[in-house]
Amino acid sequence: MKRYILISLALVSMAVSAQSKFGYVSYGEILKALPEYSMVNAQLDELQVKYEAEVTRSDREFNQKYAEFIEEQTQFPDNIRMKRHKELMELMEKSMAFKDEINSTMREARREMLKPLRDKIDEVLLQICVDEGFDYILNTDDHAYVAINPKRGKDVTDKVKKALNIEQ
Repeated sequence: MKRYILISLALVSMAVSAQSKFGYVSYGEILKALPEYSMVNAQLDELQVKYEAEVTRSDREFNQKYAEFIEEQTQFPDNIRMKRHKELMELMEKSMAFKDEINSTMREARREMLKPLRDKIDEVLLQICVDEGFDYILNTDDHAYVAINPKRGKDVTDKVKKALNIEQ
């Protein structure tokens, strides 16, 4: 058992002592610098406006029916009042489900519309990784790392922008 522990420790220390060569990049900075990015955002904004108009129409319809219900509820027998209340609840549930569907649809549309741009960036990153002899390239967005030793890693953001013909 001790022998296995010693061998494991030796392997871990050898792995730790091996030096990796890596690059790092701000993926979001590159993505937002692509000219196509603003076109994608404009298309997404246009789609969002259409959905918001439908939500506004739906909310207006619900509010009108709710106001009528509040105004007339005392005039109805219990079974009619309960039926109308149930109808209002169903309308509200459908409205919330539609809003959830819109959010999901917008996320999916964004993902699909940005996919060609991401593929383009990924292709350039892979080529730079191979050309520079990097083991990997880190994305520095969202502070997903604690620290990067600039003696071992290289910022390739500008190199990627140049390869994608993005003005610096």
